[in-house]
Amino acid sequence: MERDKAMNSQRFQFHDYTSFRDDFSLDDVTITKEILQDEQRRPLSPIESVSQRSQRSMASGTSMNKFADFFGNDVFQIVLHNPTTAHQMLKFAQARLCAENLEFLDKVDRYTELLNELSKTLSDIHRNFISPNAPNQINLAQTVVKDLRMNMKTGIQTTLPKLESILTEAQDNIESLVYTDIYPRFVRHQVTISAAKALAGDRRKYQGLGDCFCLTNPSKADNPIVCASDGFVKVTGYQRSEIVPRNCRFLQGTHTDRAPVRRLKAAIAGREESVELLLNYKKSGEPFWNLLYVTPLFNPDGNVAFFLGGQINCSTTIHNYSDVLRILSHSDDVAEETDEVPAMAPTSTVKKSFFKAFRSHSSTKAATLGEAGMEQRVVNQIGKVNLKQQMQMFYTAYSKYLVLSYDSLQIRFYSAGIIDVLDPNNLAGQELVGTDAFKFLAHHATTVSRDYKSQVKASLRAGQPVSLYLHLSTRRSAVFRGDERFVTHWTPLKDEHAIVKFIVLTMSSTVSQ
Repeated sequence: MERDKAMNSQRFQFHDYTSFRDDFSLDDVTITKEILQDEQRRPLSPIESVSQRSQRSMASGTSMNKFADFFGNDVFQIVLHNPTTAHQMLKFAQARLCAENLEFLDKVDRYTELLNELSKTLSDIHRNFISPNAPNQINLAQTVVKDLRMNMKTGIQTTLPKLESILTEAQDNIESLVYTDIYPRFVRHQVTISAAKALAGDRRKYQGLGDCFCLTNPSKADNPIVCASDGFVKVTGYQRSEIVPRNCRFLQGTHTDRAPVRRLKAAIAGREESVELLLNYKKSGEPFWNLLYVTPLFNPDGNVAFFLGGQINCSTTIHNYSDVLRILSHSDDVAEETDEVPAMAPTSTVKKSFFKAFRSHSSTKAATLGEAGMEQRVVNQIGKVNLKQQMQMFYTAYSKYLVLSYDSLQIRFYSAGIIDVLDPNNLAGQELVGTDAFKFLAHHATTVSRDYKSQVKASLRAGQPVSLYLHLSTRRSAVFRGDERFVTHWTPLKDEHAIVKFIVLTMSSTVSQ
């Protein structure tokens, strides 16, 4: 796209140069048919191409006409040749020791620029020094002028076109490799960064952070959804009876990239955590970018009982190609930091870890956040830390959780992140599974007040999520002999009849990670 645009610009300069027929006395020489045909079939500029692509989508009746396709070839070409986005993708590749292809393409672009500069220079020499009307005509013998004109004609009609095409095949092959390999990973990474940064400005732009969960059962055929939160229903637009019991693939559509779907499937088969960016579709047919976190939940025998999925709708700020470029231009300002998505904590079974009571340090009265979910905590903290910490915060929004049985509020499952964050000096011989959630919190908190319990229970009885502050003794706070403030998010998971079956309890520290 941009490469073709540059080459066509070069051809226009050739046209301008060879059009001085009276000067060159080239009555028998016209612009070659090949050049004229090239001009007639000139590839569209990125903006023109995007416009026609949108028109084609609109004409075809798809819902993509108002949706920017991150993984479309049009966008890829724009990203590849836009200086800002190309630089960010190069940094991304360099951090992963796979930048040679992008470095090659960068040199090819520089090569094309030099050819354009050469063409422009020849045109300037002709205009200023050689042509009959040149303002700075040089005094040359007619034989020299004749030879010069012939050499220029040869250069323009033969040499430059050959130089122009010498790297084309290699460039096309390498672009194809980048398009299918590093580019999709770069897009997922940049969208995650964008979500983290944008949440600092307006959390309302993102749906589902902290209250959009579903629970799937791999022991049943096709690993169907068995429970979902109200937030999941809201984000997808489907009725609960249309969600349960179906496999999550019903959210996929024609334009969903199969590569992240395969990676997600492999992670599920391998009983591993996974973070993927998927193009999903609401019931209305409206596409949305879904930043999806999936983790296995192990039973006491070490077998996977369920998979828990946490979702964020990232599309509410992505409407056009300008938004895409803005997102893909986000930069990590800390040069020495890698921009990898943070490594996920290793999954642990419920057999591994035990706890004992924490010491109490100070009393804490329950404080309710303005609304349930993780949004407010992320909003308050995300803009205060550097990018690497933002990415870690974004991931850990889901990495510290408990899954409770609703009828007893006893712990059924827990994450490795919960264990990692607590003070290791307080670990003891008490098994976590089967422990009452409030008793567990009391072991690790200064106090769990009646007010805290009553607010949680009242919200859960109403089937509503709730977020409350709580002080816990952690691995970090133990160094200072104190405690650390968390926001605890309680989210009901309901079956197809909207009956609450499980509670997802996530914990987000209010201290920068």
